Amino acid sequence: MSNNTIKSNKQLSLKFSHEQWLIFGLATTLIVILALTIALTYTLAWSKLATATLVFFLSYPLIWLAWRSYNFWKQAIMQLTTYTQVVREGETNLRFKVQHQDNLLAELQQEISALALGNAHKLQQNQTLENVLSHILDSWPIPVCLFDENNQLSYRNIAMKEKIQQPMLIGTAAEDLGFVIENGNLTHSQFNQQWQCQSISYLFQQKKCHIFSALDISQPLHQQQSITQQNLIRVLAHELRNSLTPMASMADTLLCNDSFNEDQVRLVLSRIRQRSNRLLSFIEQYSQLSQLPAPQSSWFGFNDLLEDAKSMITEPCTINYQGSNQCFADEQQMAQILINIFKNAQEACDEERCEIDVSLYYRQENSQGYQQTKQVIDIRDNGPGFANLDNALTPFYTTKSHGSGIGLSLCAEITRNHGGEFTLENTEHGARIRMAWPVDNKAH
Repeated sequence: MSNNTIKSNKQLSLKFSHEQWLIFGLATTLIVILALTIALTYTLAWSKLATATLVFFLSYPLIWLAWRSYNFWKQAIMQLTTYTQVVREGETNLRFKVQHQDNLLAELQQEISALALGNAHKLQQNQTLENVLSHILDSWPIPVCLFDENNQLSYRNIAMKEKIQQPMLIGTAAEDLGFVIENGNLTHSQFNQQWQCQSISYLFQQKKCHIFSALDISQPLHQQQSITQQNLIRVLAHELRNSLTPMASMADTLLCNDSFNEDQVRLVLSRIRQRSNRLLSFIEQYSQLSQLPAPQSSWFGFNDLLEDAKSMITEPCTINYQGSNQCFADEQQMAQILINIFKNAQEACDEERCEIDVSLYYRQENSQGYQQTKQVIDIRDNGPGFANLDNALTPFYTTKSHGSGIGLSLCAEITRNHGGEFTLENTEHGARIRMAWPVDNKAH
């Protein structure tokens, strides 16, 4: 068969539908039977009238059979089509006409019925889940609203409507409701600093949608501020009392004497100056903690910084180091951390010689769906550990007779400003401090 013949057959098959091919086949069969009948009567030498009469009476049953065959095929297909359309509309009250088990359409009917039942069950589950979520969110005190891929409102709960205090009709644009979209995040002027807002993007049916929620943190924030103020007042009162009470007592002693002894006056003034300097040092340390500058992070040699910190330790102390030589941080603030930790370990150590182990390494973490490199600095000593681990990072809290309680608090604040974590723990061999924060992978 030539290529032209194949192409012509394909073109012909594309011109006719299955229904047209069926009609063409039935009509061709009818014509062939009638043609054979005429040929047979012509061979038997029938008259034209007899041949015409036979063809006329034979045509009726043949046409009826052809029509019944076509109608049987058409009704089965139309029934399947109607049932599929009804199922698509969500109706389930229509049923198939029972087919014979050997019928080719019986299996197709069963598959369509199974598919319809599965879709109905899935739709019922989704509707039930949506109703449950809707009821939960409507009774939730946290304002929540959803926006579709066109940033149009698709849902809002009662708390959100009460907070916005304006009509929130479904389909309204986010900008018309007062929302501002910046870098894919939603914000609203009604939610000030006392609200913790969160905007999340998610894919629904391959379309990017947004969910906005806000949590009122005013009460926990006020409680935390109250606790912080109480602790600050308690510590300041304690420090001022410890400094001013002896000074007032020494001044009263001098004032009670009828005459002043020069040596005694010099001694009292010397102690007053000592107490005043200690109080000024305390105020300076507090100012340093409350006015810490933003870190200017860069890569630098950690070994050199470690040597500088060692030189600040006057008492015998052995510092062992292992790990990478490159560190990513604010170099000046990192030096302050090491000095404070080394001094704290040296003052707390009960052994003849203080030993401190320092290690620096990097680890990979999965943060918000992407890999992130974190730098970890691990410091251990051979001391007795932290006397009160729960309050070790509380500003101005100290168990030492000459301590200020600023050192570890300053280290923790510097680490948090670097976007990291500062953790303490006691081990079998002493105290352990761990600092971890993300690094700049491109610079590294």
